Amino acid sequence: MNAVAQSMTDAAFSQLLALRKGSTDARECIEMTVDSLMEEYQCSRRRASLLVIRAWHDLEGTKQPKAYVDVSLTTGNTVVVHDQSGRTSIFSVQELLKLRDQATAIQLPA
Repeated sequence: MNAVAQSMTDAAFSQLLALRKGSTDARECIEMTVDSLMEEYQCSRRRASLLVIRAWHDLEGTKQPKAYVDVSLTTGNTVVVHDQSGRTSIFSVQELLKLRDQATAIQLPA
């Protein structure tokens, strides 16, 4: 990761942590942080959104039981996840897209 990307990541984590302490909801935290990164780093909404959403989920993951994506087994068409109990789950990209479409997830701009 280059210095600018690291600086953007650090800024996203800092702002999200500060906003989460208040009564700001998830969508508003993310939108405010995206706008802030776009202004400070003169980057596209898409780049800022990807970085902020990744940071948000990393922060949210600290509250959850440990699970991780096994990048050594994950391919372009499948994602392999190991959880705390030792269970391994394999998802196809098509399955993940169906889950995404069913959920009320935050949509990235095109």
